[in-house]
Amino acid sequence: MTLKLDLESHEDPFKFRATYDEVNSVLNSEKFPTPDNDIVLKSQSKVTIVGGGLSGLTCAITCKNELKEDDVTIFDKYSKFGGTWFTSIYPGCACDVPAVWYSFSAELNSNWSQLTPRQYEIEEYITEVVKKLELDRHAKFRTEVVESRYNEELGEWIVHGINLDTGQRLEHKTKILVISQGGLVYPNHLKAAKLGDFEGEYLHSALWNYDVDLKGKDIVVVGNGCSASQIIPQVLEHYDPKSIVQIFRSKQYYLPPLPEVAHTVYKLFSGTRAGILFVRWFIATVAELKYPQYSGGGGFLSRLIRWLSTREAINYMERTCPSKYHDMIIPHYKIGCKGLVFDYKYLPSLHDQRISLVDIGIDHIEANHVVLASGEKLHADVIVACTGYDLNKSYSKVPIYGINGISIKELWEEEGPSAYETILIKRCPNLFVFGGPNSSPAHSSLLSGVENSCALFKKFATKILSGELKSICVKDSKYDEWNFETQRVLRNHVLGTSYGGCGSWYTGDQNRNNYSYPYSQIYYWWRMKYPKWDDFILEKN
Repeated sequence: MTLKLDLESHEDPFKFRATYDEVNSVLNSEKFPTPDNDIVLKSQSKVTIVGGGLSGLTCAITCKNELKEDDVTIFDKYSKFGGTWFTSIYPGCACDVPAVWYSFSAELNSNWSQLTPRQYEIEEYITEVVKKLELDRHAKFRTEVVESRYNEELGEWIVHGINLDTGQRLEHKTKILVISQGGLVYPNHLKAAKLGDFEGEYLHSALWNYDVDLKGKDIVVVGNGCSASQIIPQVLEHYDPKSIVQIFRSKQYYLPPLPEVAHTVYKLFSGTRAGILFVRWFIATVAELKYPQYSGGGGFLSRLIRWLSTREAINYMERTCPSKYHDMIIPHYKIGCKGLVFDYKYLPSLHDQRISLVDIGIDHIEANHVVLASGEKLHADVIVACTGYDLNKSYSKVPIYGINGISIKELWEEEGPSAYETILIKRCPNLFVFGGPNSSPAHSSLLSGVENSCALFKKFATKILSGELKSICVKDSKYDEWNFETQRVLRNHVLGTSYGGCGSWYTGDQNRNNYSYPYSQIYYWWRMKYPKWDDFILEKN
């Protein structure tokens, strides 16, 4: 069986978007409402999932379909499932991976409207999956988890949460705790001197406000990554600004749109589940062949694939971008050092007379101007920051305490965010992280990586839920080896390294890459299918 969407999201996109007020309240939920009483609501379940985005839903689907476990609770801070696909609502937001692949393998959709659909269509798909599997009844929405603590004697996690609307406190016990909050949560806001003096409107791509009127306004966009390349052409086409000045300090490789023939083939094969799976695995195989482009070293295959990809990108940029901007935007670092951007309308939009590019840094902000390092002043009614996410905050905002009260936040502050095989943290029995540190494959679909993680999760969860084992925990030494080896391998990769020739918000201030998975997805699938059981502490009941 496959799904078929009504595509009502195309008629009413806002039905499938979080509101600005809701996103803003969640991202700034430092103070909670005062509850009507001091009662703490108590509950329990065998499996508890924190985060209702794609990673959390993948785990929930695994529990329901493969483990046949229905005693599952899902906590989420928002009012609906979807995570990033519910909250990233900026104009033009779309998937940059073919949706036939960027979807749950257990719940394939037969009528994606295009190869890489918009945010609202992805959210509509998520809504349909939730409805089909009745996952709403497992959810506790508008609930922020403020602490999770392991009880060694009981072999249980005690989860403390607060309802964001009422302030009601809750305490929830669980045998298995899954953290699936992801890294693309908290915006990495523009760090410009005197930003607080700005009297116009400030927007971030992760916190978009459609109430801000852009018509006839002078807009300054900071950044040139994926979100900027999606926002700018949409604003030019649909919001009638007076001008857009895009400021960026580094260059970016833009590739032509993914070949539309892939969507044509998908439509031809979409009549059956087997046909969709065929297209899905064909796309995955082609993407996997790109892995050497990101891996380190000067081997023949890596150099060949990088050369071919570089020529494809530069040829596209030269024939599509106005010639006056060629020196400004065409990079000289190795392709793959930054995340690649598949361009649909951005470079063509640079021919619009209302847009101009600036590659000079910002000195400071004034009431109605952005002042460049050169001293030039740019009038601004609206500033749009496309400056990425604060990964460290996203990964470690919620306090988690394992054996002997070890604090994961303090551990990660000292050693850097990490998780063995991307899913296990030392001294935290029965805790699994989905979509956490170093889980994102640069060349592949994040969702395929999460589904690979589920292969190992199933093996462990089966033993815990059956009572065969009280707990499973990675050995300290194996966790440390993974942390060290992951960063060693990634330092020799192309993405965000001196070898690649560029910097990236993925690497942060510590010169660590906490975002990318260091190996191919075939290798990850193998490691998840055949775990090294000697790497774990297995405690029997």
